[in-house]
Amino acid sequence: MRSLLPLALGAALTLVALPFAAGCGGDGEDGGDEIAFTVNDGGWNEIWVMAADGSDRRRLTEVEPPMNDAAGSTSPAWSPDGTQIAFAAQIGTREEDQRLTEIYVMRADGTDNRRLTRNEALDGSPSWSPDGGRIAFTHITQPGTPTAGSGIVVLELESGRETEVTRVEFPTFAASPAWSPDGSQIAFTRSSAGAGFQNPSTGIYLVTPEGRGMRELVDGGVGPAWSPDGTRIAFTSYRDRFGRTCFHECSTSGEIYVLDVGSGEVERLTESKADDGSPAWSPDGRLMAFSSDRSNPEQHAYEIYLMTASGEDVRWITQNDVWDSAPAWRP
Repeated sequence: MRSLLPLALGAALTLVALPFAAGCGGDGEDGGDEIAFTVNDGGWNEIWVMAADGSDRRRLTEVEPPMNDAAGSTSPAWSPDGTQIAFAAQIGTREEDQRLTEIYVMRADGTDNRRLTRNEALDGSPSWSPDGGRIAFTHITQPGTPTAGSGIVVLELESGRETEVTRVEFPTFAASPAWSPDGSQIAFTRSSAGAGFQNPSTGIYLVTPEGRGMRELVDGGVGPAWSPDGTRIAFTSYRDRFGRTCFHECSTSGEIYVLDVGSGEVERLTESKADDGSPAWSPDGRLMAFSSDRSNPEQHAYEIYLMTASGEDVRWITQNDVWDSAPAWRP
C-alpha cells in the first residue's frame, strides 16, 4: 500500500523513521488569491491550485500512471515572487521508495518542471528563502530504518551548492523547515521517538541558514509556519490530547497553536476532536488555511479550511471525495 505523503511530509514528518503511514500566470500578480495544495487519491499525490474560496481547482502535476505504486507529488511551496512552486515528488518511477523522493520546482502554471536534488535519500518539505535564491528542505538518509539520519539542508539555486545546517541521528529527527521573513532564521521540527515509537517528544527549533545558534523555541510542536511579519509562528501540537484520530493506528489528534516569538506566549487556535494541522498564513496575515478531517472523522478524509488568524470564523473550502491537505498561500 502506498504511503500518504501529505501527512508524512507535513506536520507528521516528525516521525519520518516510520513507514510513510495551484493555475497561475508567471507574473506574480493577484497575490493571496490562490492556494496551492496536495490532493491524495488512493495514495497517489498531485499538486493542485485553487482560488482562496475553494473554487477553480486546477491540477498542476501529472496524473497517476498505469500500474503505479509510487507516491507522486506533495508539499507545495511558493517562491517569494509567486511565479514558481517547489515541491517534493517521486517522478519517473512506479515503485514506492522513500529514497526516490526529491525536490522539484515548476512554474506556477505547472510547466517547466525541473529536478533540483538527486540522491538516494528522502528530500522533502521545501521552503524558499525570502530573496528567492535558496531553498531549505528536509534530508533523510536511510529513511524507515534504524540507521536513519536527518537534517535541514540549504540549497543555493544558482550554484547548486548544498549546506547541511543541522544533522541528527535516529531516533531523533529534524524536519519541516520554515524560513523566517527576514531571512535570518530557519524554524524546524525536532523530534525524538520514544520506546516503541510511543510518546515522542517534539519541539520547534531555530537555526541560522549557516547552521549556527540552534536553540529550542517551543516544546510540543511540529510543522512551524511564520506569520508574514515574522512576529508569530503557527504550529501543530498534540499537547492538550483533546481528541483521537484512527487511521492505521489511533493517536492523539492535532490542534493549531500560535507562538508569539518575542514573548514566548502560546495561544491555542482550534479546539476540535478532529485532526487539525498544516497551518498556512495568508500574505496579509489576517487569515490562516489548515487541513483537518473534522468534516468526515469516520473516514479520516482531510479537507482544507480557512479561519481568521485569531482562530475564529472557520470555513470549509474543499468538499471532495479525495484528501486535500498541505495548503500554501500564493504571495
